[in-house]
Amino acid sequence: MPNLTEIQFGPSVLENAAVAGLSGMMAPRSLAKWGVTTVLLGRSGLARDGLSCMLDAHGYPVADAIETLAVFDPLMEPGLVLLTEFGEEQVRTDVIRSVKVLAPQARIVVLTATDDPAVLRHALQAGVQACLDQQTRPGALIKSLNVVMLGNAVMSMRALPYLAGPAHLDARSQGEAYPAEAPPLVARLPSTSRALSNRELDILRCLADGQSNKLIARRFSIAEATVKIHVKGILRKINVQNRTQAAVWVLKNGIPPIAR
Repeated sequence: MPNLTEIQFGPSVLENAAVAGLSGMMAPRSLAKWGVTTVLLGRSGLARDGLSCMLDAHGYPVADAIETLAVFDPLMEPGLVLLTEFGEEQVRTDVIRSVKVLAPQARIVVLTATDDPAVLRHALQAGVQACLDQQTRPGALIKSLNVVMLGNAVMSMRALPYLAGPAHLDARSQGEAYPAEAPPLVARLPSTSRALSNRELDILRCLADGQSNKLIARRFSIAEATVKIHVKGILRKINVQNRTQAAVWVLKNGIPPIAR
């Protein structure tokens, strides 16, 4: 199984997609240098159009945006198929299997607003590369797609419990409550991050959120020059070369998101 990464939540990616696409400030430049041909599958409307603009601006050119697979053109050979609204209807019609038949080379990412265990479990068992909450921030979505295209899997925090073995899945599908003493999904920070100060961890979370040095300085009431010094030290400590790599490092190591 590919490496697993968690993502953070925030304002809806569909609500903020148009703003992110126009400003380019809420999401870092895509890791996909040459572009990844993308197909959107979901109801048409302003939200989907905004999402399409954001993807186009970050290395994921949308070749088509369709409401049904009946009009899907296999000749497009997309590298990514993004289901913009995954729920009971998509489970019932087994859309994921159909996508795999029509676009066997494509990576499949689903956005969902449901917390129904059966829906999440179906997506995971069907082998999607990412199961993300529709409340994912636009910047986090782009970072997650970058991670997916590097060969990893990305799951939202609430989908992670359903990666357990069949026995656990059966118990949860029957409505068994989680034990009160259950550990959090992110129980420990990676050993490397322990060398970071609390302020450095806070700034690292801001980097993963796509915030500029100016925004970080304003958030913590410190000088922008001080932020630059912190960022340089953070990159050295976690052994990455730039802010984008730092954001991916945060995703891969399960660092909790910044407080809202």
